[in-house]
Amino acid sequence: MGSLITLGVGPFEVDWGKNSFFQYHNALFRPADLTTVRYDYADETTLDRPAYGRSLRSIRRRLGLLGYGLPSLPGHYASLGDPPVPFDRFAAAIAAVDLSAVAPPEYSGEGDDLGAFVTRYFRQPEFNKVVDLASLRRSAEEFFENLDPYVLLRLLLENPANGDALVTWRVADVLDDGWVSEAALTPRLIDEARILVVTEGSSDSTVLARSAPMVAADIADFFTFVDMSENYPFTGTGNVLRFCQGLARLRVLNKVLVVLDNDTAGHEAFQLIRALDLPSTMRVTVLPDLPECESFRAHGPSGAQTQNVNGLAVSTEIFLDLSVGGPSQPAVRWSSYNERLDRYQGALIAKDSYLRHFVHMSAVPPTYDLSKLRLLWDHLYSTWAKDVPPTSAV
Repeated sequence: MGSLITLGVGPFEVDWGKNSFFQYHNALFRPADLTTVRYDYADETTLDRPAYGRSLRSIRRRLGLLGYGLPSLPGHYASLGDPPVPFDRFAAAIAAVDLSAVAPPEYSGEGDDLGAFVTRYFRQPEFNKVVDLASLRRSAEEFFENLDPYVLLRLLLENPANGDALVTWRVADVLDDGWVSEAALTPRLIDEARILVVTEGSSDSTVLARSAPMVAADIADFFTFVDMSENYPFTGTGNVLRFCQGLARLRVLNKVLVVLDNDTAGHEAFQLIRALDLPSTMRVTVLPDLPECESFRAHGPSGAQTQNVNGLAVSTEIFLDLSVGGPSQPAVRWSSYNERLDRYQGALIAKDSYLRHFVHMSAVPPTYDLSKLRLLWDHLYSTWAKDVPPTSAV
């Protein structure tokens, strides 16, 4: 029979391979996800063995950054040719599945045949509540046997009852039998999956790089940052614009996410960069609006006033906890006027003080407000993946 390696969620196996012929799923997991799970063998033999595992809910955003956000699924589904069931009908059938009602697979002499995937699962009542998948012809079984397993994982997430189900990559058999090295199966991302984040200044990158493990631990390893130790190369919107112009001409293949401040200069640069013929591997965004910035203290020639500073003076430092590390009453100061956009440019007063406090904390106390940083990382995720999951996936 050979050595099997499977990817499953709860009792539902969505992918399998044998010996050295299998799909690698390193990108779904992290090294700390190594655990022990039950392996089922012939003659009702079971053993507890090593596997990688994490909850289905916690890989949602990883799927999105790997190209399996909800809007992308119809394209993956259609890539195999003429589907036996329209995508919307198939998606409804899988989204209706409650994994707690799915029976474990029954292994038999034909268990490894093409189409066994459908034989094991699609004839169970739980998969036929919306669409009659049980009566599909053999050609349809072969279609679904070759369907990308990540499409199934993402569709199963549409049922909130499945969120806590354990996604498991059972690797022990191929490792023990010498078909692959342990290093080859260690969770990691290939370089092509990583996203280089480019900001207007080193302080912006510092906030993002330091906050990612705190509020976006599920996807932090997808994002890389320019070395900020000295001579940060992109200071100011002008340098960022020229950098983007160069990448557009080179048709760069690496993934790049350009993050601009949500202020007057940032919006001007955003318009100019969006007008470029950017390669598909590049995204550009401004920081999101903040509810608290709709009524924020601002100092100008006419004194202090309270007004909406979204789009005018929001930098990454405003996403920090402004109750500590700086003036007791946070405020922005207007500094210049942009004639083209007909609005003023502002900046947070004493923003370096808030930043130093954040950077120098040896550990983040429970009282430190991370909610705005979570919102920021949700925004960066949705900018890239075009898929908006519940906040705070971990």
